[in-house]
Amino acid sequence: MYRREVNERSPMRVFERTMRGGLGAGNVGVVAAGPGVGKTALLVQIALDHLLHDRRVLHISREHAVDHVRAYYSELFTELAAASRLSDAAGVELELERHRLIFSLLSHSATATGSRPGEDEPISKILDVVDFSCKAAEFDPDVIIIDGFDLVHGSQPALEALGALARERSAELWFSASAGSLSDPAGGLPIPLDEFAHLLDVVVFLSPEESAVRLRLLKEHENPNVGELHLRLDSHTMRIIDDDLGPPASRQREARGYRLLSGGSAGAEFEFGACAEQWGLDEVHYSFVGHPRRRRTRGVEVLSEAELRKGDFSLVYVSKRLGREFAEVPSIRKVLQTIWHQIIGARQVFAVGTIQSDGTVRGGTGWGAELARLWRKPLFAFDQRREAWFRWTGQGWELDPAPVITKLVFAGIGTQHLTDAGRMAIRDLFERSFGAPPK
Repeated sequence: MYRREVNERSPMRVFERTMRGGLGAGNVGVVAAGPGVGKTALLVQIALDHLLHDRRVLHISREHAVDHVRAYYSELFTELAAASRLSDAAGVELELERHRLIFSLLSHSATATGSRPGEDEPISKILDVVDFSCKAAEFDPDVIIIDGFDLVHGSQPALEALGALARERSAELWFSASAGSLSDPAGGLPIPLDEFAHLLDVVVFLSPEESAVRLRLLKEHENPNVGELHLRLDSHTMRIIDDDLGPPASRQREARGYRLLSGGSAGAEFEFGACAEQWGLDEVHYSFVGHPRRRRTRGVEVLSEAELRKGDFSLVYVSKRLGREFAEVPSIRKVLQTIWHQIIGARQVFAVGTIQSDGTVRGGTGWGAELARLWRKPLFAFDQRREAWFRWTGQGWELDPAPVITKLVFAGIGTQHLTDAGRMAIRDLFERSFGAPPK
């Protein structure tokens, strides 16, 4: 299939038709939802759709690092290309990257204690990024994406500034807003969207369902009779669900195209790698020169000193998070740095080890689990002591008898002291996800 056909069959075509031509240049649209529902994924799908139309996209994130955002684009494009059998997918992806610019304000958000997007400083930061993009980078965007706007604490001047930006640059401007404290929109626009309705051209609301995400169009320009938009989306890809295939959690997946991120050490990581090879998945094992416990040889990526430093954390901080002391030993620090690389690029994390009474996972595996919790990635842990899988809910561990690999890029980490039950749990995970291993 060719690029135009992929684009024409995108779920965004339905979205666009429902909005009578889409958001349009000079207009502002908002994607509102609760935490973890899929705001970023939908924004990336919107961006991909524009990129496939040869439009330039500037993506500004206040919630994710640049590498994380880039991984979102790569994963969702790979899934779209695989599902559509896109010709020369690698070449198309490279071309799209040339039309996309990503900035992260994550460090700024983290250090500006008490700052809110409604205040002058964060808004001026966004305006500075756009100005830099246009003047210094000579990148004049057709679409501006702002991921992570705190609408609950937003102000009218802040939204007026975004509207002025969209009009001045003649660009479509989309931003996401957390709906954690927004009321149910059943009766119209939820609070505080109703207060800012005159400053918003399109309002999209996402709400979770049992096995999907429902997209509702709450405002469409000046149309007073916005009809209910009946779109059920896959909670990961934000593509329309084909009911004939069944809900995504219940159907087996084609293993080709999935990628395991791990460390290749003896024990659980070796078993994750062996299963990836047997089922035909790609595997990447982040390592360093002289790693003493590496056992996998397929898919090994030896990180340079500069790359290792990207994953540097204070051992005091790591020790505090895990409730145990980590000695200042170079090999220990490097192992923890490689774990950072495994988790930052993953969209789903599976760990095998022991869940301790304080909720942490024992050993170095625990650092991977802590990073997954810190970055709010779907996290599952097989407790070898209780011989059962558990899912992290955000508040605690909840029994999950049969987790499934649903993300194209996932991490498999775990203890060196793998038991027979742990080994069987990993193999069963692959079989539930992809069916019987190919002969």
